Amino acid sequence: MSHDPEAVWAVVTPVFEDGESFASLCRDLARLDAGATLEILAVDDGSIDAPPALDAISEAGLAGRIVRLKRNGGHQTAIWVGLAVAASEPRYAGAAVMDSDGEDRPEDLPELVAAVEAGCNAAVAGRGRRMESLPFRLFYRLYRRFFRLLTGRQIRFGNFCALDRHALLRLNAMQETRIHLAAAIIKSRLRRVEISCDRGKRYDGRSQMNFYDLALHGIRAVAVFDDAVLTRMGAVCAGAAVSGVLVFLVGLALKLAGQTPPGWLTFVTGFLVLVFLQTAVLSLVALIMNALGYRSPADLEAAAASLILKTESTEPDDPVDA
Repeated sequence: MSHDPEAVWAVVTPVFEDGESFASLCRDLARLDAGATLEILAVDDGSIDAPPALDAISEAGLAGRIVRLKRNGGHQTAIWVGLAVAASEPRYAGAAVMDSDGEDRPEDLPELVAAVEAGCNAAVAGRGRRMESLPFRLFYRLYRRFFRLLTGRQIRFGNFCALDRHALLRLNAMQETRIHLAAAIIKSRLRRVEISCDRGKRYDGRSQMNFYDLALHGIRAVAVFDDAVLTRMGAVCAGAAVSGVLVFLVGLALKLAGQTPPGWLTFVTGFLVLVFLQTAVLSLVALIMNALGYRSPADLEAAAASLILKTESTEPDDPVDA
């Protein structure tokens, strides 16, 4: 893709009860030289107390809109709706996805856009130095290892990315995008490049994410690869079942030969019962993940549109070529 300063890129950013941070993001984006015209496409994820204001866009000198959802659907749902809106408008050459709280640094966006314009479909922000607490970093490392164990793939990036038009249309056609964007990018087989970006400092307040939200986010990433997870869990369950039966048969043979102490066969039988219970639990988890991954509406575009309450747009008096 050649460099085109006239190209218009949508900046998809989900916002939930963080209007002040959103205003700061708009001001920072207006100061950027990204080699393209940036247009804000904010998705208000059902905010009540501190929604993003349309004035924040116009006062920064940018063009854009705020898509307000009927209810709080969660971070990934808001991103999915924003990408669906961007994909529906051919005038967008691409779309960037970033959080509105400052942790995705605006100054890293030009490098991501330039990487896409150099020829790849998606440029993703691999995390360099992080600002989170030690427990969060430990949990994040555990999540990455858990993801690799269950799916056989590595995930080293989050939602912060730049997508060309082709990537935007492909992800919009994938039901996995509404579940977990980063995992959907991996599954899409798009040509992507990973660029190391340090985690930024929040503009204001504290993160809305708690441990439950983070755990659910990790499970959703794994659910995108439910076919691989089902295969691996099936192999583990089959191996556990075969091992348990073999142990029981060996114990029974030793018992009949009179070479085992009293109570040994009972112990082996109890062990076998535990193995089968664990196998049943793993199978149940796999089935739940499979159901989560494929509980998708037939018409994704219509489903995304049904969540939108209204759209508010603004044009700046003096458009800024960011």
